[in-house]
Amino acid sequence: MVAMARMVTETVSLPVTVKTRIGYGPESHMPIVDLARRLEDAGVRAITLHCRTAQMGHGGAADWTWAAKTREVVSVPVLVNGDVKTADDAQRALRETGCAGVMVGRAAIDHPWVFREARALLDHGVHLPGPTPEERLELCRRHLLANVAHRGEPFGVRVTRRHLSGYLSGLRGAAALRRTLLFCDSLDGCLSILAEAGERLAA
Repeated sequence: MVAMARMVTETVSLPVTVKTRIGYGPESHMPIVDLARRLEDAGVRAITLHCRTAQMGHGGAADWTWAAKTREVVSVPVLVNGDVKTADDAQRALRETGCAGVMVGRAAIDHPWVFREARALLDHGVHLPGPTPEERLELCRRHLLANVAHRGEPFGVRVTRRHLSGYLSGLRGAAALRRTLLFCDSLDGCLSILAEAGERLAA
């Protein structure tokens, strides 16, 4: 890993960053603190640390203390990742680790509004309200159009489906709306379904 990082940093003129987990398995095999020093020596300019082991996958709780330990031994910025799902999580992660930033991963797939919510809390101490039903439908529509423009039909329609649970969360009749969209492969059909849902909201 260090050799690869050094090869890249010596080859390109852009800043090179690394995202890694804290180790592979048990704590006795946790090389991250020493590894971070070696990555910095190899020319890496920032490190994002997912605070789970490779064996954990996405199970179990992320241990942010490893981000704090890593930050203490390097001069490059360290970003903490893992279980940062809300604005409050982002604030707490920064406070507990002293890291330069946080990375939001899977949570943003279902709730991309997390970024504006986190910025408002970190910058202004304000808890923003969640997205309105109209915003949820509009983002679903925009994402659908972008996916079809990039991937064509019907694939662009189908790949948008993974986002429906999050985008439509909390809407009245969300389960039925999601089921209807899941069985529609055409862009025009999906747009019509979303438009009808919007009309019901406005009624």
